[in-house]
Amino acid sequence: MNIDFTCAKCDGSFELDSQDIVDGTEKLECPHCDAKATQVAVDEFNAAITEMLAQVAAMSKKFAVAFAIDSEDVDVPVDEDDDEDEEEEEDLDDEDEDDEDEEEDDVEEEKE
Repeated sequence: MNIDFTCAKCDGSFELDSQDIVDGTEKLECPHCDAKATQVAVDEFNAAITEMLAQVAAMSKKFAVAFAIDSEDVDVPVDEDDDEDEEEEEDLDDEDEDDEDEEEDDVEEEKE
């Protein structure tokens, strides 16, 4: 099964065989600008392809299956927790810096 990709960075198109991606013989990388998917994204994509192919094989005993997926048609939920986590991390960093400043002030006062 071949999968068509269009790079979000350079808008270049390329095609990869799904089995080559799963086997690791092909990297999920744009041949035009060398943009790469993260290893986590590739691993999750491989797991999804493998599961999908297994389910299609199981269904093939009763049905022939053909489909196309366009990422523009897929609803991508916005995970608001990710934004909140980043804000919380920034707040924690600021608090840590404030605590360090207070500790330095206390040490300086003790020396005097």
